Formats: sequence, structure tokens, C-alpha cells
Amino acid sequence: MPDELDDPQEPVEARVRPHRWLAWVWIVPIAAAAVVAWLAWRALAERGPEITISFSAAQGLQPGQATIQHLNAVVGVVTSLRLTHGMRRVVVHARMTREAAPYLTDSTIFYVVTPHLGVGGISGLSTIVSGAYIEMYPGTGGKPQRQFVGLDSPPIIPPGTPGRSFILHTPDLSSLTRGSPVTYRGVDVGVVTNFLLAGDGHEVRVTTFIHAPNDRLVHPGTRFWNAGGVAMTLGAQGLQLRANSWQQLLAGGVAFDTASAAMAAPPSPAGAVFQLYDNRQAAMGGPAAPPLMADTLRNLNELLGNLNRATAGPQLHEAILSLDRVLTHLDRLAVQTQPNLNELLKSLRATSDAAQRTIALIQQRAGGTAPSNTDLPQLMNELSQAARSVRELADYLDRHPDALLRGRRKESP
Repeated sequence: MPDELDDPQEPVEARVRPHRWLAWVWIVPIAAAAVVAWLAWRALAERGPEITISFSAAQGLQPGQATIQHLNAVVGVVTSLRLTHGMRRVVVHARMTREAAPYLTDSTIFYVVTPHLGVGGISGLSTIVSGAYIEMYPGTGGKPQRQFVGLDSPPIIPPGTPGRSFILHTPDLSSLTRGSPVTYRGVDVGVVTNFLLAGDGHEVRVTTFIHAPNDRLVHPGTRFWNAGGVAMTLGAQGLQLRANSWQQLLAGGVAFDTASAAMAAPPSPAGAVFQLYDNRQAAMGGPAAPPLMADTLRNLNELLGNLNRATAGPQLHEAILSLDRVLTHLDRLAVQTQPNLNELLKSLRATSDAAQRTIALIQQRAGGTAPSNTDLPQLMNELSQAARSVRELADYLDRHPDALLRGRRKESP
């Protein structure tokens, strides 16, 4: 026992454990904070300037949802909306991306995209699902700018489109409007971009844009005419109707043509001024009516006026309408001389036959039912003489075709 008590006990060594500064439970919060910090840094790095755009109406724009796009790529987000002091316009505040900042100049264009039915069809249907957004056309030069005035409607021609603009003068705008097509031999090559009443108020200035490379077809000798609606031509083959494209039927249209001889001249520069004619015949400058034909038409018109005054009864109404159609035929022949002389002569003879049938119809309709019209027999005689004059005109042109240009020759004694 004493020996066991005298033996010293062995010292006990303490175990030293290294201190863990970070427990595994902190890994997830630290990773989340790193992701948030990275996203914040990226947002700040991509953050561009804040701009304001003034529109006449908000047109469905929602803050935080509506975007600013270019080529379907988002370049900005609408942050807020406010009214101007006069409550006449809406000011849109938007935050742009850093990539879009260099293109925010005084030539930048903004407009709101919504469903739109126009001459070219329906556009902006995607906004029915996604909502309205603002389309941006980047500026291609100019001074940096942060305050803009948006367009009320999309531009007819996007900025930077290759081509040239030309000015057309016309006494009446007719059915033309912004977006009306411009065609060359039936092919769409341009569009009407604007129209403005001249300062003196006597004519309208129509601005057209011809896309490249078709703008080289416009020369100083080019003729423009109004091609809207349905074109009617009355010639040797009868009444012919020609319907234009549905865009021209809805919103009118302009057509032009350049003669082969005019193609030798250099193309017209941008801003060149041309006359806009009423129709193709007027633009092509058809030959004027010979004096002999003009005299005949004038006599027939006077005869029609006398006949209208003398025959007020309904029994001759149909006969008068038939005679009016004959005169219309002759008027068209006087304005637009057919290029083929043989067809012209056939048409004149057909007109004479139609006049003879009209006389027979009047005699049949009148009969003895209008005893009070004492001048009717004399009018019948005058109408017969007019029909013979048309026949003589056809025979004279058959013997002297050059009378279409030079007029009637003086008979040698």
C-alpha cells in the first residue's frame, strides 16, 4: 500500500482541437449573398441613363411592365408615367440600357406600338398578349439627348431606308393619303409619305418616297398620275374596266412611267418636283381632238340640250340616256385618240350606227304621244344630220389620216 502511494501518477495530456471559424451552415447564406452582389453589380454595370418621352396619350403603357424595344430586343423599361402641367400630354420616364446610351441623340425616334389597321394591313397584333411597348429607332448622329417627343403613329419610312423622296404638285389630293402605294407598271416601288397644302392654297404638295434601287427609274421626263380606284376606258373594243390593287382601292395610289427616250437622261435628284396628272391618258399627253371632231361634238352637245328641254316626258327618258352615252363615247374619242387608226375609224362608224339607232328609238318612243312638242320633228332632223356628220368624219379620216394632227385641209378650188 505505501509503495503504491509513493508512485507518482502519469500526467494527463489535454487534446487541442483547432477552432472552426466558419461552420458549414454559413455556406448557403454566403453563396446567396455573393449571387445577390453579383447581380447588383451586373445591374449597375448595365444600367444606362434615365430618359423622358412625351406622348399625346399613354396608349396602354404600364410602369414596370412596358418595355422599350428595337428589333424585338429590350433596350429600356418604363419606370413611371406622369401628366404635364396642362394635362395635355403624358410624360414617360424610362431607364435605358448602357448599350443604348450612345444612340440617344436628337435624331432618335420613339413611338408606341399597339394593334393598328392601316393601308398595308394589320400590325402590332403581338401587343394583344404582351401589352403595348415603345419602339425605338436609334439616332445615327447628332447631339446626345435625354428628353424626347414621341410620334403619335409609326413613321411611314423607317430612318435610314435607302431611296429618294420626290414632290408632286396636284390641284386636288383626291383619294390619296399617307401610306398610299406608289407603283411602276403595277409593282409597288414606293409610298406617299406626306401631303401639304401650298401657301397660296391653289394646289397640294404630295411627298413620295421611292425605294432603292427603283428610285433610279425617276428621270426628268417621268410622268406621275393618280392611279386610285377603278380605271374605265371606252374604246374600239367597248367599255373596259381595270381594277387596281386593293390598297389603291382603299387609299388611292400614285403610278409613274418613264419613256425609253427619257431613260437616257441622268436620274432625278432627291426633292425633284413633278406634276401629278389625273389619269394615265393625261400624263402621257394624248393628241388633242381635231377641229372637225371638236365642232361635231359641240353641235351634238347643243343638240342634247335642246332635246332635253323639248322632251320632258318620261317616255323619251331612255332615248336621252342612250344619246348621252353616245356623246360620252365621242368625248372620250376626242380626248384620247386611239393609236390604231383602223380601230378609230371602226369606232366612229359604230358611233354613227348607234346614233341612227337612237333616232329610231326616239321616233318609236315619241310616236304621236307628244303633239305639243312642235320642235321635235326639227330636232329629229338635226339629229339625223349629226349622225351623217359622224359618218362623213369617218370617211374623211379614212381618206386623210393626217387630219388627226394637222386638222382639216382646205379644199382646192
